[in-house]
Parts: sequence; structure tokens; C-alpha cells
Amino acid sequence: MEWIWGPTRYVYRCGAVDVGAIFAPIAMGEKWRWRLWVTGRAGHAEGTAPSAEAARAAVETRFADFLDRAWLTSKVSGEAAP
Repeated sequence: MEWIWGPTRYVYRCGAVDVGAIFAPIAMGEKWRWRLWVTGRAGHAEGTAPSAEAARAAVETRFADFLDRAWLTSKVSGEAAP
């Protein structure tokens, strides 16, 4: 997984799939916005964070939770699920 700079956002990509993004504040004093599209739920997840690092962590943590719920990774052993 990697972060790729686009013209208006940093996109979080897993393989060839864009799974989320973070957006810089529009004005001074505003927070970074983040959005995760691949959630395993009916809709996306989104929120705000005080910094780019915190916004990235929010996207990465929620995507890792999705992978765990989908049994695509295991947080306990670090191995693929059966």
C-alpha cells in the first residue's frame, strides 16, 4: 500500500485500487479531511484530523480494520487468514 500525490489530494492505493484519500485544509486553521471508500460497509467513512500524519493514520487504521474483518489479513499473527 502506498500514498500517491494527486492534484488535489493524497490517495491511498492498495495494488491498483484507490481505497481512500486525505485532503489538505482549504484555509489556515482548518483541519485535514480524510475519506475511506473501501470499508466493508454500505458507505464510506470520513472525518477530520489536525495534521496530515493523523489523517493518514485514520485512513490506514480503518483500512486495516476492513482487511481484518474481510479475513484478508490477521492482526494477531500477521498472516493471511485461511
